Amino acid sequence: MAASKEKISLKLLIDKQQSRVVFAESDKDFLDILLSFLTMPTGTVIRLLGQDSLALGCITNVYKSVEGLDSQVFETEACKSMLLNPLNAAGLRCENLAVNVDDKINPRTFFTCPESDCCSKATCYYSSVPNVRCSCGKEMSYAGTWEKRDMNAAGDGVFVRGDLKFIISDELRVMPASTAVILSLFSKHGITDGRVLEERIVDIGRDEVLNLLRRTLISNTPLTDLFFKISSMKEGDVPKFLLVPKCEGHENSDCEEMKVKLLRTKYTGRFVYMECDEKVVELLFSFLILPVGAVIKFLGENSSMGCFDNLYESIETLCSRENVCIKSDEHKAMLLSPKLAPFFAAKMQILKIEETVSRARATKAGCYSCFRKNTNCPHKVNIATCKELNPKFPNKMSESGGGYAKGQCKFMVTDDLDVSLFSPLAAVHMMKDLGVSIGNLKEEEVGIGETQALNLLKAALCSETALTKVFSSNKRRRAS
Repeated sequence: MAASKEKISLKLLIDKQQSRVVFAESDKDFLDILLSFLTMPTGTVIRLLGQDSLALGCITNVYKSVEGLDSQVFETEACKSMLLNPLNAAGLRCENLAVNVDDKINPRTFFTCPESDCCSKATCYYSSVPNVRCSCGKEMSYAGTWEKRDMNAAGDGVFVRGDLKFIISDELRVMPASTAVILSLFSKHGITDGRVLEERIVDIGRDEVLNLLRRTLISNTPLTDLFFKISSMKEGDVPKFLLVPKCEGHENSDCEEMKVKLLRTKYTGRFVYMECDEKVVELLFSFLILPVGAVIKFLGENSSMGCFDNLYESIETLCSRENVCIKSDEHKAMLLSPKLAPFFAAKMQILKIEETVSRARATKAGCYSCFRKNTNCPHKVNIATCKELNPKFPNKMSESGGGYAKGQCKFMVTDDLDVSLFSPLAAVHMMKDLGVSIGNLKEEEVGIGETQALNLLKAALCSETALTKVFSSNKRRRAS
C-alpha cells in the first residue's frame, strides 16, 4: 500500500460562544477521506472501530458471530476471512488517500500456491484473499504484489478534482466554497457578530480519522465532536427505527422467498429467536460486505447512520452542471452505487448489488513460478495467464457465484442477531436465561422477501432488537 501522510491540516471556523464548529474549509485531501467512508464495507467499519462499532446497532453481533462460528460451517475457510475482512472494490483508489486507516488488506496483494509445479504452467491461479486452497491441497500462501498503476491525473485527488476548495458543514454537508454558502451557514446558526468566530487549524491523522468515522455514525455534529473531543451521544443523536416502505416497481419484490420460524412471547410480543436455514444466514452475512454507500442507496438515503446520509446526498451537488467536482461518472458511481469486490456477492441475493469483474493478468515473460523468482523460464511458457479463483468454491474455479454458509445447516438467530448453529439444548437454555415461561411462547412462521430484508438491514444498523422491530412492525402493519 502506498505510504500515506502521517497528518494533514484542516482549517475550522469555530463559534467560541457556542463551542461548536461552523464549518471546515477543505481541499481534496480531507474530502477524499470523507468520501472514502462510503466505499467501506460495513464489516470493515466494524473491524476498524472495534468496541466503538457498537454504535452500529446489532450488525456488530453478526460480525462477532462470524468470528465465533467454526470454520466447518462455511463453504471454505476463506469464506470466513472474506466476511471478517471484506475487500473494498475501490481499494486501488483508496490506497492513495492522504491518510488511509484501512491498512490491513492491501488491494494489490495476492496469493498463489507455494508449489512451483502449480505455477509453472501457461495458466496460473491466484486469490485476492487469504486461506484459499490450491487444487494440490496446499494453502495459497505465497504473497505477491501487483505492479502499481498511477490512477490519478496530475493534481487531482482520489475522487475529486484538484485545486478546488470545499465548505463542509458540521453535519457533513459538502458544498463548493462560495460567499453565498458561508453567509447561509452564518444565518442558519444565528451568527451576527464576527467577534465570536475564530479560525483554528487542526492536524488530522489516523486516530482523528477513526474518531471522525465513529462520530459520523452516531452524531449530528461530528466535526464539533472531533474538535471539542466529545465522546458521548447527545440527545437527538439516537437513531430511530422507521419501516422501509414496501418495495414497488419490481415483480415479486415483496414475495416471501424464504420461510423462517420465529419464537415469540405472547404477552410482550418480543421475539426470542429465529430458526432458519443457511439462506437466511447468508442474507445476514451479506450485510457485512455491503459498502456504506450501497446501504444508503438501498435504504433510500434514510439509513439512520448519523451524518452518512448527508455526505451521500452531497455528491449530487458536487456533480451538478454548475459544480463538476467529482472526477468522472465512474468515480461518482463508486460513491453512489458502489459495487462488491470480485466473488464477494452472496449466493442468496435478495438485495441486488453488482460485483466488479475479475480480470486475468499476464506475466511479462515465462511462467509465473519463474517470473516471481526473476529467473529464465525452462518450462516452455512464453506468457502465463493468471486467473483469479473464487474463494467460495472448495474446488479450483474462476466462475462467479457460490455461497458463504454450507447447505443443510440449521441456525438459530437471536433478537439481537447473534447467529449460532441450532441446538435444542441451547434453545432451552436461552428461554431459561430470559426467564420466559413455556406457556408464554408461541411459534410463528413468516416469509422474508425484499421488503423484510431491507427492514432487517435497517434494524440491524440502529436497533438492538432487530427481529422484534421488523416482524412485530410487519404484523401491526398487516393488521391495519
